[in-house]
Amino acid sequence: MELTEIRTLLETYVEPEGRLSVLFVTKNGTKYTSFKPTVSNDVQKEVVKLFKDSVQSKINSDLAKVPFNPSGHENDEFSECQIEYLGNYSEVINLFDEPGTEEIEPDDVSFLIFRLRINKDQDPTKYLYLFRKNHKLKNIRKGFWMRKVNDTFNILEGSKLMAIDGWIDAISLEDEVIFFNHISAERIFNLREKYKENAEVGLEEVQRGNKIQNFDQFRDDCLEDARIIRRLTKIQSNPQIIELFHAHFSNAPEVVELFDLNIDFNTDKTQIVYADKDQLTHITMLMRDAYYRTVLANRKGVDDFNV
Repeated sequence: MELTEIRTLLETYVEPEGRLSVLFVTKNGTKYTSFKPTVSNDVQKEVVKLFKDSVQSKINSDLAKVPFNPSGHENDEFSECQIEYLGNYSEVINLFDEPGTEEIEPDDVSFLIFRLRINKDQDPTKYLYLFRKNHKLKNIRKGFWMRKVNDTFNILEGSKLMAIDGWIDAISLEDEVIFFNHISAERIFNLREKYKENAEVGLEEVQRGNKIQNFDQFRDDCLEDARIIRRLTKIQSNPQIIELFHAHFSNAPEVVELFDLNIDFNTDKTQIVYADKDQLTHITMLMRDAYYRTVLANRKGVDDFNV
């Protein structure tokens, strides 16, 4: 999915004429509650225009597209993944089909989903989805407030206002999703649960190598630490990393000494002896082969992005 493609779609339907709908969603833990309000044509038109301008701004910033990384991306990047990676994408999207009947107070909305129908009337239905976390904005430079009046949300001032601006946290089209805000991605979808599943798979591969004593405690401690779970998810996405950890484990004592890591070995240095949570960072970074020494200047370094 390219940003220019999204811009073209928004330009095509800048006069949405009923094609745009919005869903208010409250998320408690892994549970969702939704409400689908009626939105006036004026609001639809203004929302599409705001999103078009926002996407154009991102294009002007020349953001680089990178594969989705559990630990985030740089400020000059946006990330992309397949919807299958998100685990509960369909659950979130299907909230449109069976929304709740009780209205959600604006301050209780966790995020909003905007759905724009982008097919010609004679063609099969096709949607563009835009996700926006509810930041409960107090001031808006480019945007507006909307309020429910006569069962329809319109652009007005008064009580129970919902802030709408052009910021976009994520966009999905067909089988792809792009993210501009990594933390919001976690809060919209149940990514933490997905990460934990991936981490458990990665830990099974680590266990097969029999390189860590007290592995059961190591696994339990890993799965209680959100940052370690993200790192293990990244490791699991490239199984070759774990294979290299096992195959080149004989080099581990040298790395530990060179970087003064909080890692201990058994007598013949064939296993790491896991003792407590303070070792998790160094062990998992060693597993990820994050420590290096340059060829040209023989400098020590740590690949500390996304660790």
